[in-house]
Amino acid sequence: MTDKTNKTKLFVWDFHGTLEEGVEVGFFEILKKIAKKNKADRKITLRQVREKYGITVADYLRYFFPKANTSQIKKMMEEVAKIQNQNHLKKYVRAAPQAIEVLSKIKKAGYENIVVSNSHPKHIKFLIAIVGMKNLVSRVFAVDRHYSYKKQDPIKEKVKIFKMIIKQKNLKDKQLITIGDKASDVNAGILAQATTYQYLRKEFPVDETEADHKIHDLREILREI
Repeated sequence: MTDKTNKTKLFVWDFHGTLEEGVEVGFFEILKKIAKKNKADRKITLRQVREKYGITVADYLRYFFPKANTSQIKKMMEEVAKIQNQNHLKKYVRAAPQAIEVLSKIKKAGYENIVVSNSHPKHIKFLIAIVGMKNLVSRVFAVDRHYSYKKQDPIKEKVKIFKMIIKQKNLKDKQLITIGDKASDVNAGILAQATTYQYLRKEFPVDETEADHKIHDLREILREI
């Protein structure tokens, strides 16, 4: 049997919207609570939350509370962070369909699974643990833009990480496999010369991309092993 460890391919996953489901439902409930204290200028619906899924917490708040100033936005962000604690997350978040099966088979075949997320490092590591993926993911990189007040380019930040991984593992073009649901995930992969998969989720808007593969079932990734 051929030893596939540290060879030929490496799988890099987006987390939110790809390996998990339910975070957006919990966040929708948080926004409704925030709106009781701070009148929203737009009606908050789950559909709208899903349409904008992947933007920062600050940008969500700016959208639903466009009249709020910077100080008010920061205060609401602190309230969101307070509510979105471990007990809250456990109530809503679960692994995406077939995610555990796919990660397990990739690891069993000798390949690495790495997560690159826009979330806070401690936040994402906790989420990975509660959905049962802690032992299936070898490394986690967190851009940490969800709770940041600063504007960051998610594509630029992810490309930096992808290229670092490629250099560390001495991978050739297309040997890095990137999987995500958003255009930013796909475009970052394209710029890093990766093989790109876009996961298309039910009830979520679909970003137009030039991904190498567009899939509705994560098990389609297993063609790579």
